[in-house]
Amino acid sequence: MGIGRSIRRLANKVFGQEHANDNPKAAKLDYKVSERERQRALNPPTDNKVVEDLHGIKVADPFRPLEDLDAPATSAWVGRENKKFQNYIADKKDSIDRAKKFMTDALNYDGESLPSRYGKVYFRTFQKALSPQGVVQMSDSAGGPWETLLDPNTLSKDGTVALSGWAPSADGKRIIYFTSEAGSDAQTMHILNTETRQDLADKIENCRFTSVLWDKGSHDSFQYTFPTNDGTRRTKAMHHVIGTPVADDKQVFETPEEESFVGPFRLKTAKYEWMSQSIGTDRNAGLFFRPFGSDEEFKQLLPPKTTTISPVHEFEDGTILALTTKDAPRGKLVKFDPRDSDESKWQTIIPQHDVDTLDSVMIHKGKMFGFFTHDTASAVRVYTVDGQHLHDMPLPVQSVAGYAKVNPDDDKFVMKISSFKTPGDTYTYDIEKNELTFVKKSNAPVDLNDCIVERVYATSKDGTKVPMTVIRHPDTKLDGSAAVKLYGYGGFDIALGPGFSSGVAHFVKSGGIYVQANLRGGGEFGEDWYNGGRGPTKQNVFDDFAACAEFLIKEKYTSASRLVINGGSNGGLLTSATVLQRPELFGAVITEVPVTDMFRFHLATYGALWKSDYGDPGIKEDFNTAAKYSPLHNVKPKAKYPPHLIKTADHDDRVVPWHSFKLAATLQARSSKDNVTLLRVEERAGHGAGKPTAKVIQDYAETFAFIEKAIGPVDQKVYKAKLAAEKRKPCKFICHKKA
Repeated sequence: MGIGRSIRRLANKVFGQEHANDNPKAAKLDYKVSERERQRALNPPTDNKVVEDLHGIKVADPFRPLEDLDAPATSAWVGRENKKFQNYIADKKDSIDRAKKFMTDALNYDGESLPSRYGKVYFRTFQKALSPQGVVQMSDSAGGPWETLLDPNTLSKDGTVALSGWAPSADGKRIIYFTSEAGSDAQTMHILNTETRQDLADKIENCRFTSVLWDKGSHDSFQYTFPTNDGTRRTKAMHHVIGTPVADDKQVFETPEEESFVGPFRLKTAKYEWMSQSIGTDRNAGLFFRPFGSDEEFKQLLPPKTTTISPVHEFEDGTILALTTKDAPRGKLVKFDPRDSDESKWQTIIPQHDVDTLDSVMIHKGKMFGFFTHDTASAVRVYTVDGQHLHDMPLPVQSVAGYAKVNPDDDKFVMKISSFKTPGDTYTYDIEKNELTFVKKSNAPVDLNDCIVERVYATSKDGTKVPMTVIRHPDTKLDGSAAVKLYGYGGFDIALGPGFSSGVAHFVKSGGIYVQANLRGGGEFGEDWYNGGRGPTKQNVFDDFAACAEFLIKEKYTSASRLVINGGSNGGLLTSATVLQRPELFGAVITEVPVTDMFRFHLATYGALWKSDYGDPGIKEDFNTAAKYSPLHNVKPKAKYPPHLIKTADHDDRVVPWHSFKLAATLQARSSKDNVTLLRVEERAGHGAGKPTAKVIQDYAETFAFIEKAIGPVDQKVYKAKLAAEKRKPCKFICHKKA
């Protein structure tokens, strides 16, 4: 490393070139883009006059015109960027072909969800091998035969219309379902009669993040949430009677606070009607209730943004069991009367666990089941109704359990248990015997049962231990030469747990090592872990990620030149911010559908909802915090950065694509002219959901080609052979003296 750096410095002196990372200029918020810089960025529409005064600081935004997504100049520039990316990977056809073949073979099986019973009818999702989208099927028996009820593959030629949600009535005679187009968050609600197999005339357009709640004992009416569409980014709860005009729907509940999302719910005993209210994505939701069946005004039990209370069971005397993080950041279960708000009368039924996070509770067959997160995986503890611990469900270590709908008369749970190694095998759990019984293996033709899965820990800048899961083949040598893909998210209380991925399987079976990091800001270890990586502490997330990279290099899992980081959405903010802060740690970066402009994220679609994690740019203190890591505003002039692929989609209306556009243009224009910054824009796709199988395969294959172009062959033996061959070549270093 030292010799190589000395040679580069000598060459710079001889040829008069500057090595950007030796002394890169600090990022400046007020600047102009020169014509030469604009040309390096493939001539995006540019306006150097766009300079705003934010809290007394001049902030330039010369690529603001790229926010006009429908402008011909923007479309033309995107076309040039897509062509540049394709040219970059043009000589990696072999990489693309290998990845496409593996992924096609890996996904060439019939996938099915667990069947769930509503009344006498069973429903499941099913995806035929390599079909664009999954379908919804129904049957009179859990074992079939199955009949296709909803098939989105018939709704578009390119497979980009997807089912984005569905909810049967309690008796299974009606099903509400949502469709979305080209990955958009915008939804259309439909209602289907499962007996006639016909859609009803009722249709509700322009839904977004909509939840539904069938009226108790009815398949003719329901509550649903709907945007207020008044510029306040709120939702309200409405009530619809099937067969009546949508315009006549009655409002059930609404709150005046901006960015307020409401959600109706009901427990099995239906003593009360409940309504939650969250401000943006803040997990501390407010709670309202009223007696079931009444027209009383909803009474507030808890205001939003204070703590969490989630009712899980109602007793005959009107008392309830509820999960809460009040004085318990990992959660506890309490019993109290919601009509009496005196917290001193709360009774703790399940206290906070020493390590694990309590996620949910269910009472069934006279027993209480506590569902915990244990080191990112599933753990289930069984109690008496008054909280006496009986035993633990015998789940495999580091596995995740999914459950079919549990009906009151069920003596067994039907479960899918998956892990990093396996896609999900079916089991039954005998409640009385506390026994798991294997039923059948997944249909997936690929698994990672021959690989090593281990938990390791990095030490972050402030001393915090940061866990990672490492997946590798036993034949992969830990000598610093392995290709490593490090994935992270670190935000919005979202936990990254065990889960099988065909893409991970391909990378590992190709000779690479896959690492999943559990960073602060996520939901893996309770409220304190989440709070440690949001708002004023957001920098901790980037420090955690850098520490993970340093650990992997130090322990010779890889070297900096062979380390690729990957993340999407909030994880795209993670990768782009971290590489700008610590470029020397990475060989390549993959940033997907990222949030990059931390001064304007709140102005687009529903971006204002993210203030819970990012703060409010309108508040000076929050602005100053964001200014230190905002990717768009921390690109250093002439700085050297590793190859960077930024991926987005033209129909992403959650994290709008101009976040990606402006970062790509800024990196290309302002950083070292020798850097490789690429932009890949998927057509007729959104934030990721609903993407047809063919697009998933092509996207993965092209991204894999970028990796092999940027850091060399993923196959460790091939990479070492390539290095050996290059060493055998004669050195032709010619130094020309200036005349």
